[in-house]
Amino acid sequence: MKKGIAPGQALQPRLQAGVKTDSLEIAVHLDGSVGTPGPAQSKAIANLNEEINRCWSGIEPMQHPIDDNLESLKTQCIGQAIEIGVDGRQDGEMGHEPNPALTDTSQHKPDDHAPLRLGLMASGNGSNFEAVARAIEAGSLNAVIKLLVVNNPGCGAQKRAERLGIPCSVVNHRQLTNRESLDRELVRQFQAADVEAIVMAGWMRIVTSVLIAGFPDRLVNIHPSLLPSFRGLDAIGQALAAGVKVSGCTVHLVTEDLDAGPIVAQSAVPVLPGDDNASLAERIHEQEHRLLPMALTELALRWRQG
Repeated sequence: MKKGIAPGQALQPRLQAGVKTDSLEIAVHLDGSVGTPGPAQSKAIANLNEEINRCWSGIEPMQHPIDDNLESLKTQCIGQAIEIGVDGRQDGEMGHEPNPALTDTSQHKPDDHAPLRLGLMASGNGSNFEAVARAIEAGSLNAVIKLLVVNNPGCGAQKRAERLGIPCSVVNHRQLTNRESLDRELVRQFQAADVEAIVMAGWMRIVTSVLIAGFPDRLVNIHPSLLPSFRGLDAIGQALAAGVKVSGCTVHLVTEDLDAGPIVAQSAVPVLPGDDNASLAERIHEQEHRLLPMALTELALRWRQG
């Protein structure tokens, strides 16, 4: 490989207007590695070098040295970042085998564009569950609902799932001995459905360490208050009783402390004169339906990158 520009090497002498640079052989990869190109890449690189020299010939001389961080290098004619480097291997290290830096490794990387495989839990009307389903249908949330679990047979969420054609399971907590037994069954069903993350979309049961440990940092809840204010049951009634002027909703990760996990996103809702539980709840629910899919999009990016 022809010698490129080593990190920290001054580039100013090579970038004067009207001065052709030495040919730089470069190979750009998703992982930022650089290696010797093959015949097809060499031809493309030769064309790129000609284009770079043609563009630089019309650029005024630079007044300041370029920062050593080559990621900041931007040309006026090329709309993408180019990573430039030196092959530091000694002759004979790699024999005559292909340079691994030029091997397509995309098949070994996580698919950042694969839909997030969701499990949802609901106890009541299921409007947040349907909001997630509608966001997926609209293409604003890249996910698929693998399973909805309800704990109240015949509840609104179950009827919505039947109408939307989404798999639904009923796990009646009244038929189990304790919360841990309920959570073990939830873990079993969600794992069988190949779920990556779980959303508590109006789940009216306190979860235990069994479920939390089954999906660490992948258990999400939406709560109808601006946490840390008004944790627990009847958060809207608590807000009205306190006389606050602003309420709202919070998406957060679930920990063993009730409604105390890391906050992902929040949306504020004004409390209007004459508001009662029903009127304030209606406006909060509107924000929940908007906020939850947005927060799941953010979490999916975080989980894919982590």
